[in-house]
Amino acid sequence: MVDNIVTKVIYDGDGKTTVFPFAFDFADAADVHVLLYDADADQEEVLTKDYYVDATAKTVHYPGYVPGQEPAEVDRPSVLSNRQKLVIYRETPLTQLTNLGRKYPLKTIERMPDKLTYIVQELKEQVDRSIKNSISGAKTFVEYMKEIDNNAKTALKKALEAAASAVESHQQAEDAAASAKAAQESAAVSAGWNETAAANARVAENAALSAAVYSAPEWQETAAYKAGDIVTYTDGNTYRAIADSIDILPTDAAYWTRVNTYVGDNFFCIDEAGYIVPTEAPTYSGFWTLDTEGYIVPIRSA
Repeated sequence: MVDNIVTKVIYDGDGKTTVFPFAFDFADAADVHVLLYDADADQEEVLTKDYYVDATAKTVHYPGYVPGQEPAEVDRPSVLSNRQKLVIYRETPLTQLTNLGRKYPLKTIERMPDKLTYIVQELKEQVDRSIKNSISGAKTFVEYMKEIDNNAKTALKKALEAAASAVESHQQAEDAAASAKAAQESAAVSAGWNETAAANARVAENAALSAAVYSAPEWQETAAYKAGDIVTYTDGNTYRAIADSIDILPTDAAYWTRVNTYVGDNFFCIDEAGYIVPTEAPTYSGFWTLDTEGYIVPIRSA
């Protein structure tokens, strides 16, 4: 006969009590479980050690141990504080393992607890699909439902914020890619400008060098030359001094280097056969001129 419908009991800690009685019956001492609730952490913990169920006295010892197996004091948890609760509850396996045999009416009698076990198992399946409050009863059911609702709203808010952040990150990535492309195009334009500037600089350099060549004096045997001086020589070439010298011929590569410049002129052209020939009306050159008889001769010979 089972006349007690209570299946659990809850104790508030007081900092000194270590023995907690319970009144409900049980089929096996292993079906009696202990749970600890900590109000500061708002957490429940099903204990697996540090408690002892005295089946005869129907008491739970916490901290407690099988007599003779007590650990050292330093290895034991503290006595239950006033910020903790101890829940003692029964959790019976939903099975019926008693076999009365086949002799009449034992088989019929056995079917009765079997049927009740089926019903209990089916009820458990339904209960497992429901929202249940914590076993410690630290919150009322209304408070528990409000907490679930608040948690759901918080989760939804965070999900929306995460989605918005993802969209923003995607937009930033696209903006960064566009900026990189624009920077690349700008760099290409700048490179083109740099090439143009370099080409113009080369043209200006050649022009300056050509001007220096055109105005260069003839080499004088007794003159003193310093590095950088430019002179013309009787071989029709222009030379620049690379070292100080006196009475050193411009053809001496240790002191002089020949200046190669492009001088735009119209004294020569290439005919249909591919030969270099004088133009029909030569008018200008940095090295050539027309003598009194109309022949093309070096400027120095004119």
